[in-house]
Amino acid sequence: MENKQTNNKPTKNKSNVPPMYVYALGGLGEVGKNMYVVEQGNEIWIMDSGIKFANEVTIDGIIPSFDYLVKNQKKIQGLLITHGHEDHIGAVPHLLNAVKIPKIYAGRIAAGLIWKKTSERRVARPKIQMINNKYTIKSQNFKISFFNVNHSIPDSFGIAFKSKHGTVVNTGDFKFDLTPVGSRSDMSKMTQLGDQGVTLMLSDSTNSSVKTFSPSEADVRDTIDPLIKNAKGRVITATFASNVYRVREIIKLAHKHNRKIVIFGYSMDKVVTIARKIKYINIPENFIIDPRKIKNYDDKEILILSTGTQGELNAALSKMATGRHKQVKINENDTVIFASSAIPGNYEGVEVVTNELIKKGATVIDNKTNPGVHASGHGGRSEQLIMFSLLRPQHFMPVHGETVMQLEHANTAVASGVSRKNVFILSNGGRLKIENGKVEEASSVPAADVYVDETKLTGQSQKVISDRLTMSKNGVITVTVGIDSNKNEIIIDPVIEAKGAFSTEGAAQFMKDVSTSVKTDLQAYYKSGEKISFNGIKEVIKATTEAEVFRQRKINPVVVPIILNKQIQRSEDE
Repeated sequence: MENKQTNNKPTKNKSNVPPMYVYALGGLGEVGKNMYVVEQGNEIWIMDSGIKFANEVTIDGIIPSFDYLVKNQKKIQGLLITHGHEDHIGAVPHLLNAVKIPKIYAGRIAAGLIWKKTSERRVARPKIQMINNKYTIKSQNFKISFFNVNHSIPDSFGIAFKSKHGTVVNTGDFKFDLTPVGSRSDMSKMTQLGDQGVTLMLSDSTNSSVKTFSPSEADVRDTIDPLIKNAKGRVITATFASNVYRVREIIKLAHKHNRKIVIFGYSMDKVVTIARKIKYINIPENFIIDPRKIKNYDDKEILILSTGTQGELNAALSKMATGRHKQVKINENDTVIFASSAIPGNYEGVEVVTNELIKKGATVIDNKTNPGVHASGHGGRSEQLIMFSLLRPQHFMPVHGETVMQLEHANTAVASGVSRKNVFILSNGGRLKIENGKVEEASSVPAADVYVDETKLTGQSQKVISDRLTMSKNGVITVTVGIDSNKNEIIIDPVIEAKGAFSTEGAAQFMKDVSTSVKTDLQAYYKSGEKISFNGIKEVIKATTEAEVFRQRKINPVVVPIILNKQIQRSEDE
């Protein structure tokens, strides 16, 4: 049961009350990899641990660097989850692999998804405390509480930290849906927090450039209803699997119009299974049919829930569009509904899938051709103004958005009454110090991107990924040279080998030129009077090779120097 709240005006500081710090390790200047931290004294509380999806084919996504958390492991008290979308929980297995988290605090959907993720990645099952809008945490420095917000997934929360230095509120991702298909926003609790005084507010900036209210999820349901009713044959709906409310309402409509549900796509199947287990989706056992039995039913008896809203090459919808799907061959009676929006960077892929579906005779419906089949889970400027009016923060830090979104949100804050000097546009790692209700910028902490794929949890640095991309585009050149480090002389002329860097035409002369240039510059280095080192030799080889290759071929391959040292060889023989 929630404890009675008390007035939280900042108290006079004492020497034994350390200041509070607020900062982001991800989520600023970008959409994705959200990770925010509140730190005071010997306590670190982490809010979310998300992933950002990338366009590079060599990686699966980008997560925050955990270096600062690793160095401050002993301070970590817990991980607080605002909701279960990938950009807020996608990096949890990686975080658990890097540091020990005493306990995760999450709603039921997010908890189910995290347990599923950790089991798939063979990470030890974490201890998760289920939370709701009544749950509170009391620690040495904080009283932490949660409040419901509307979003496109159940169990979405804002988080409030009360400290002797003031109150910090993270709204989480939100909109104000006045006719929600799920829980309502805790507007009274937000008002209560505002009445008690909010020192600093962190808030979702995703739709800060949208001037109007985001449509209600109930309106989306009512728009899709007649489309399913009037469809001549199968209905194929593509939506984000994590938009549980949308998925649930589509399933209800399928049941209403006597259509069986067929699920294609791993992520869709996973989310529906978890949502059914915790009773967010209630349907009879025989209502979802095995995809292999789809031919046993007439087309008008079928509604397909599919992944592939972003035109992903190997998603179910893309396979249907290109004729690669085993169970579904598109025909002129099919109706395909994109109950989603294309993420920037994915427009081309979505267009390709759409055109292929149309070529095969399907009727394709999206938010452009039929406005109302999709609604954002993020509030626009009008809803952001409502949040400001409820919480009435003294200071504001826009989060979860590219820089232009943060700046727009900052303008909205000022329009709502927040002083311009009290608005902070920070980058990842930038810190705010809160002491006695005063907020000011402080020294930063390390923050960087880490690139991950399915093969490992530790990830790679940006330099490694950059080298991978360079090799894929321009190839790799190895330069092997033999030296005698006692005499500082070359005993084997540079041997050049190249893969993928250029065509074989004229390669022999080209490699001879590179070898000659490397030898000449190495000899000059030996005669320069500088202190000779292996690093110095490698730098000469790299710089000379890169310059010669670019001069002749106008490409920038990765150069790998290999040094054979006579002294090393002799000692090894001995």
